Amino acid sequence: MGNNHSRGSSPSSDIPSSSISRTNSGTDIQEKSQTLLLPLEKLAKLLVQKTSEEDHVPGISCRIFTKYVFPRYFDLAQKLYKYLLGLAGPMKGGENILSQSAFKQQTEKLLTGLEETHQTDIYIKMYAEGDEITREQFNELLLAAYRLAMDFYPDGPPRTCLQLYKVLKAVVDSAFHRKDCLPVQYLSNWVSSHCPRLVVGLHRYVVHALTTTYRTLGKDQTDSGPVGLDLSTPVLEREPSFENDDNVMLPLSEVWLLATSLPLLFTKPSEHHSPDNLAAGLTSHNFVTKLLGSICPSHWTLLYNSNDHGLGANRFMHHVLSYRGSTLTFLRGEGGVQFCVAASTEWKESHQYWGGDDCVVIQLLPNYQIIQKGAKLLYFNLSIRGYPKGLRAGQDQRAPCLQVDEGFNLVTFCGIPYRINSVEVWGCGSQRDRWYGRVGILPVAVDAGKETTSPAAVDAGKETTSPVTM
Repeated sequence: MGNNHSRGSSPSSDIPSSSISRTNSGTDIQEKSQTLLLPLEKLAKLLVQKTSEEDHVPGISCRIFTKYVFPRYFDLAQKLYKYLLGLAGPMKGGENILSQSAFKQQTEKLLTGLEETHQTDIYIKMYAEGDEITREQFNELLLAAYRLAMDFYPDGPPRTCLQLYKVLKAVVDSAFHRKDCLPVQYLSNWVSSHCPRLVVGLHRYVVHALTTTYRTLGKDQTDSGPVGLDLSTPVLEREPSFENDDNVMLPLSEVWLLATSLPLLFTKPSEHHSPDNLAAGLTSHNFVTKLLGSICPSHWTLLYNSNDHGLGANRFMHHVLSYRGSTLTFLRGEGGVQFCVAASTEWKESHQYWGGDDCVVIQLLPNYQIIQKGAKLLYFNLSIRGYPKGLRAGQDQRAPCLQVDEGFNLVTFCGIPYRINSVEVWGCGSQRDRWYGRVGILPVAVDAGKETTSPAAVDAGKETTSPVTM
């Protein structure tokens, strides 16, 4: 994520950009630390006052910290408090109580100058509560990240995702390799490789809560949550339909999980939802939804669904090749296997491998993992003679990791063929990319007696990348 979402005249000007940026110089960290000091000092003073009034003990108690800073996220507050207490140690004469100075010191360290990999280390340690982490503890972390994203869904929390258990199980099973527990550092490395932005949303929310709660703490306010607010995190775009929604098969939990793994090209907010275009004077709750806006993509639009449009290579070409932006192709096969092919550029028919550095091949089910990523990863050919037919993905052109035959009947992964049950393609580009897709720039179009050639066909004739090998 790495984008600075706190620019402009937002109400959370106390939040330094360094707390949510990917890298910072030593000078920047020092300057932003001073900016952090004031809101953290105010919060610590108020929490000490509340602890004295309600719990009749010195310092800051866990109950007060949870009640006033994270009232809607009890488990997250408990984990965070125990983590801070473990770093600072309890105050003298106060068992399991943070002193005011220790609270300020540890929260400042937590919020200042953390890269995404360091954030991952911290939150895995936070949920592990030791040198090892269990499957159940990792599942708790996944649920916390997912629920936070869903709480800031537009028009209130969405309906329950029936596939959530299966999706989370795929992540846990893939990471743990049938083990009951893992070293914290091993799991942190795995998450950084396969779900690098898993905890970014959690950390951004923690930053926001710790640096803005002092404004409302002690005031009579009812925490109504994000329902009814003008949020900017819609997940998927769908045209109004009275048909069965089951035909649109992409579960909400998969969208969230992919947003933690895919390059920002696929998940960054569209131009319409960009935080840079916000008007001044946002409320605090509105600001946090903008801050968390990249937890879920805001602009995916359905291009092709084999359940509605028919399963076949020609149907795939008709609905997808005219779209000019990045796309996600979901392949679902027998036995519950599922794959995602992320194309950073428009699809085209060619005898050569193509694609930018952001191309990715992901296995979603039954195990979740990034299989391969990088440039020149994709291949699609149905009509060019003398070259392999079908769809291929992989860095080894002689043995691609994923293959789809020209009839779109079988998908082969690691040499094992699976019969294809369905194919679904979502566009991730800008409004202009969508316009091209809807118009459908195809070779059959004729304007005033002149044949209009598909841009994909033109590009195929100008390829400079390495040709595919048989």
